[in-house]
Amino acid sequence: MSVYSLRRLDHVPRSTRGIVGWDAQLATFYTQVWQVARRDGALIRNLVAAGIHPYEIDDPAAVVDLARPYAHIPEDLHERLAADRLTEGDPTEGRLRDALVKRRAAAVR
Repeated sequence: MSVYSLRRLDHVPRSTRGIVGWDAQLATFYTQVWQVARRDGALIRNLVAAGIHPYEIDDPAAVVDLARPYAHIPEDLHERLAADRLTEGDPTEGRLRDALVKRRAAAVR
């Protein structure tokens, strides 16, 4: 799993935090933006929570765009996220491909 912390934009409240990354176990890119209490660090509310379900987001641009209203986006973030997916892999990729091949073979019979 990769995690990139994002620096908030100047107009966004100081209590706002944001991350994006690739979750190989869920096979999805994700982004989360939330606000925390200033003193104890407790969650106040989620502003964005995407990529929390398996296979939800397969385009790194989608999670970057969701974070863009709240955070500075490094120029190479898309490329880093795509590289993370290649490096960390997708644990379902082989199984899904195998299932499709078996399904096609059964349909031909």
